[in-house]
Order: sequence, then structure tokens, then C-alpha cells
Amino acid sequence: MTKKVENILSDFKKSRVVEMEGLLSFFSATEQREVNLFGEDVKILFWGLDVIENEIIFSVEFEEIYGYQVDEIEGDMLGEELFHSDSKDSQKSIIESYYKKEKIDVTYKIVKKDGQTAWVRTKGRPVFDSNGELKRYNGFTMDVTAPKIAAIEQAEAAMKYKTLVENNAQAVYISQPDGLKYVNERMADMTGYSDRELLGMNSLQLLDPESREIALKRVEHVLKGQDNDCQEVTMVRKDGSRIIAELRSALITYQNAPAMMGTLLDVTQKKKDEDLINSLAFFDTLTGLPNRHQFYEELNVFAETCGESNTSFALLFIGLDRFKSINDTYGHRAGDLVVKEAGKKIRGLLPESACVARYGDDEFVGIVPFSVKDEIELLVKQIIDLIPHTLPLEINMTPTVGISYFPEHTQDTDDLVRFADIAMYRSTRNKNRKQNYLVYDESFTSNLMKTNKLINDFQKALDEEQFHLVYQPKIDLQTLKPMGVETLIRWEHPEFGNIPPLEFIPLAEKSGKIVEIGNWVLKHSMEKIKAISPDLMLNVNVSVHQLLQDGFAEEVSSMLRDNSFNPGKLNLEITESVALYDVKNTLKVLHDLVGKGIKLSLDDFGTGYSSLSYLTKLPVHYLKIDRSFINGLEDDVSNRTLTKSILEVAHNLDLKVIAEGIETETQCEILKDWSCEIGQGYYFSKPLSLKDLKVFLKIPVK
Repeated sequence: MTKKVENILSDFKKSRVVEMEGLLSFFSATEQREVNLFGEDVKILFWGLDVIENEIIFSVEFEEIYGYQVDEIEGDMLGEELFHSDSKDSQKSIIESYYKKEKIDVTYKIVKKDGQTAWVRTKGRPVFDSNGELKRYNGFTMDVTAPKIAAIEQAEAAMKYKTLVENNAQAVYISQPDGLKYVNERMADMTGYSDRELLGMNSLQLLDPESREIALKRVEHVLKGQDNDCQEVTMVRKDGSRIIAELRSALITYQNAPAMMGTLLDVTQKKKDEDLINSLAFFDTLTGLPNRHQFYEELNVFAETCGESNTSFALLFIGLDRFKSINDTYGHRAGDLVVKEAGKKIRGLLPESACVARYGDDEFVGIVPFSVKDEIELLVKQIIDLIPHTLPLEINMTPTVGISYFPEHTQDTDDLVRFADIAMYRSTRNKNRKQNYLVYDESFTSNLMKTNKLINDFQKALDEEQFHLVYQPKIDLQTLKPMGVETLIRWEHPEFGNIPPLEFIPLAEKSGKIVEIGNWVLKHSMEKIKAISPDLMLNVNVSVHQLLQDGFAEEVSSMLRDNSFNPGKLNLEITESVALYDVKNTLKVLHDLVGKGIKLSLDDFGTGYSSLSYLTKLPVHYLKIDRSFINGLEDDVSNRTLTKSILEVAHNLDLKVIAEGIETETQCEILKDWSCEIGQGYYFSKPLSLKDLKVFLKIPVK
């Protein structure tokens, strides 16, 4: 039986109208009634439940909200199917309110006929008869999907914002004139203060004096509506330590009052990394001095400034002589200590207005303003005199300095460096120098061009047989008969003519061609001397670079076999400089050579860096006295004493002695009286061509 709609609505109107959501569970569907008070656009479903008649009436909005027509709702479907699975608790709450005869006010999720979900709010009110018995529920169900979703999204956004702020890598704060009003956890971590300590604190207390000024100006700009980019400030932590932070801030309204909201990002490590990168890019890590890149930046500034002011400066190019031998002898760690100390001393000697930089492994450059040139030469002499006596490990290494002047020599900075480098190189190559520095001269450039051409022409000289050999006889001083020859190389250059060995041999060593040239000399010497006389002792100079090449002993042995040359008739002359290199490997090579029957001589003894103690270590057969001791042997008492002492020591060590540079009969007789075994020099013969050697040896010329 169905009640009239008018009665249900009349009862509802007598109720207090409040928004609510409908009770739709466990009731049987009844015939639909037309209940449409507010029009089709209002998604409010009015419903009435007659407890006595067990009948429920809906307004026509039922279909609009649920998507079903009333006559499609049968049995338990009303209670089970329309509630979303997330709303089971809401369904239970409605049922409990019904049984308790209480008001219903529940918001929950429903499932519409098309499967879509929606949010509704159902409110219901019980109606009692005069005896207090429940006779009916009147209520309505309103679609609250839009506001509910908006509320959910707002809550989610608030949660996300809170999470973002609280878990932000940046410190976040809100500040008003009477102190900090809000700080996140990162703010506490960054400053070392607790949340309680920070709240109410003036934010300026967290900054150093300079940064406080920055912050105050920032506030002033923000209040004027001016943009403020990120700024760096220095924050003072609770423990007094300091960090660098990037500050961003903006004007907001907080609790109905103006406030500054800001973020602080700790960039201390970033700044350290940037400083490190900058240091690596512009400064030498070993000495702390500017590197080559930074030097050129400074040089350009000096050139521009001095050019505008019509003033001058000197460019000093400073090299550490014998640096490679220090590395080879003492190791690279010792070499690093030498460079570091040298850089420190040079920086200390140059005026504050000067720029000092490390240019290369063992090279420094200095830019020094001056009034008169005497200042520069005095400064250079101080560098040369002081540095050798202040280096670690008692290493004596003399600086060599090249000087060029701006603008006298050039106003081009690249040429200025090149000219100073050339002057330094020229000073290094000058074996008879009385000073260790040179001022650039235009003639140096042409000489350098010649040097570079000679280096480039070595391979061509080998290929085109521009090299040739000459031979200087060695004489048995007791019989005055030839017993051997020393092979000497000569270079007839197509452009420069005869190039002295003292000029091109150092260049060959520097360029690495000495090994190939040395092997060429060995091979051709064996071929030529074997063809003349197998009884002659062949003496060939070997450089330390050649000696230490991989497989040198085997290479020599192979040449001996190819030419059927007697190993006992080959005497390799090595210089004392082998004592400055890897002694262990050098001794191994020398013993390998001796093991193959080859003889060894120690050349130019007394002029190098070794001592007599090396004679007990090196497996040599001959000791060669340098010509500087023989020269003046007749009159120079010191030379006579030293030469005689060397002979006595050599003989005590069972070494034979070769005296070179004998030019007079008196010298020959003195050496003969002292039992010197072998001599060579112009007294006997100058270096000879192969044809002239045959004549000297009285060998028929074919």
C-alpha cells in the first residue's frame, strides 16, 4: 500500500531543513511518486520512509543522482549495490541510526548505474506518533560530489604542500617584525637551533654583519615591489661556525598581517667545489702559483695597463737547470719538493706588484714592473744566487733566466714570452757562460730558427748520408805505435755547412734522435774498421740515452755478429753522466756488455758529477783523462798533481788510462814516465778520413 506524497512532504516541511545524505539500505522499493519541488536542475532527492506501511517514496531526482529508475531497485539491491565498497561503514552507521531511531547524517560514496562513483550526503529525521512510536523517517539525499572532491583535493594539496615544506632540502621560514613565526625542520638543522629557539628570534641574528645589510636591503626592495634574485648570505650557526646560503624571499600575508617568507639553501659545499674547480683551472696545485692559463690573463692585463700608462715591465723566464737529472736520480717526489720550494722563494724575492706563475714542469715566469733596468738585473742575480742554497735535500740546482722587456722588445704578449724563453734557452746552451741569465737579442731568434731546422733535419741527414765519420788514432805511449782509433761523427749540412758535434749532439739528445744516430755510428764504424785492420781497437762514444734503450746490449751483439767483428776489439766510451741516471739499470746494461766481451771506457773523467767511488761500481776497463787536465801539464802544478793522482788510483784499480788532448812532446813524455798506457791528440794526429787513416797506418790504399 502506498502513502500519498502530499502527506510525506507535509511531514518533511514540519521538520527542520538540514543538508544530509539518504538512507537507502535494506528497504523495499515502492512505487515512484512525483516529488519535484525545486526543478530538475537541483540534485536533491527527497524521500520518505513509512515504517508502519514499510514503504519508501522518492522524488524524481532519484534517477538523476543514482542513474536508476525507482522500479529498477528491488530487494537488497537498494542497500548493497548502491553503496561503494569504501562506504560500508557509512552503510552500517545508517542502519544503526535507524534501529536506534536517531537522526541520520552521513556522507558517503555511491556507485551509479553506469559504474561511475559519486559522493552524497544523506540526512534523515525520525517522526514519532503520540505514543512515542516511530512511524516514519523524512529526509533528503544531496549530490555533494563537486564540493567533496574539491575538499579532498584541497586536503591533498595542503598535505603535499606541508610535506614539501617540511621535507624540503631548503630551509623555509616566515618572519614578521616581532620575529620568526614559522620554520621547517631543515631550518633547524641548518642553523643548529631548535624549533623553539628559532620561533620568536629575529632572523637577522642568524646572519653575519655584512649579510644583515644584504637582508635589510632585500626587504626594502621587496616592499617596493622590486624583483630580487637569489643572493648569497653568510649564516652564523649556534656553535659559531659559518655557512653560505642562497636566500630567496617574497612578501606574503600570514595570520592577516604582512610577512616575509623565505628559503635558504646551504651552498657551502658548492662554493668549496667551485673554489676548487677555479683553483684547478687557474692555479698550479703543487706550488699554489697561477698556472699558465692564468699567467696569460695577467700578462694581457699588464700589457694593456702599461701600454695606456706608457710604462714598462720585464718578463722573466726562469728554468731550473738539470731538473730532469734530479727526477731521475732522486725520484719525482724530490723533484716536486724542489719545484715547490723554488716557486716559494721566487715569489718571495719578487715585489708584491709582480706576478709569478708556474709555466711548465721546471719553468717559472715573472711579470715585474720596473723604473730602471738595473732593478731587474739585480733581482735576477738574487734569484740565481739564492735558489741553489735554499733547495731541499741539499740539491744544488742553479736557475737560468731569460729576460725580455715590454715594450722595448715587443708589445705582443706571445712574442714577449717567446723572446724570454729563447734568451733562457740561449743562456742554458752557453757552456762558457759567466752568468746564468741573458737579455733577449734579435740575433737569438735567427739562431733558434737554425736550431729548430737542425732538429727537423736529423732524419733527412740519416737518409741522405749527410753524416760521415772521421777517426782519431790512439797511440800506445810505451811503443808509440797505433793501437786503435776513436770514431767521431761529422755533419755536412747542405745549407749551414759543417756543423760541429758540440752543436748538434746535444740537439740530437734533446730530440731523441741520438739513439738512431748512435746506432748508425756503431754499425758503420764496425764495417769500415773491420775492412782496414781487425787488430785495431775501435772506440765509439755512446750516449746515456743510447745505453739505456731497451735491448741495447743485444743490438750491439747483433751488429758484431753481422760484421764478424771481434767483441774484444770494441771499446764503448761512456761519460760520467751515467752516474746521474738509474744506476741499477745502467749497471745491468754495462755488465751485459762486458759479459759479451766488449770493453768499456769512462770518458772525460774529472769533469762530471761522479766521484772516485763510482770507479769501484762501474765495470770499466779504461779511464780516460779529460784534455783539460793534460793542457798545461808542463807548467801547471795543480794539473800535474791531479793527473798523477788519477793515474795512481786507476792503476790501483787495475784500470788502464787513456790521456786525450796530447799536443806536445813534453806532455807525451810526462805521461809516459807516469806509466800512462794510451794517448791521443794532435801531437800524434788530428781526426782523419778513412783514406788518410790508411796512410797514417801505412796500409796500402787500394
